[in-house]
Amino acid sequence: MRVPVQDHNNLYRDSSSRAIVNTDTTGYEAYVSNRDKLLSDKQRIDNLESKVEEIKGDLTDIKNLLVQLVDK
Repeated sequence: MRVPVQDHNNLYRDSSSRAIVNTDTTGYEAYVSNRDKLLSDKQRIDNLESKVEEIKGDLTDIKNLLVQLVDK
């Protein structure tokens, strides 16, 4: 049996385990959605940073080759 927690609409206390249970499914779904978006954004940023580092390395190689050509 669940007993409502005073001053909290979506919180109930389970009478057998004494645990507090949150029944706000809309809030939970919003949290999960936001968390997934943040993780996706982080992955995207990590991928972009990796590509930028790769391009920087390529540009350094090109620069070194150009310097070698000019020195000949």
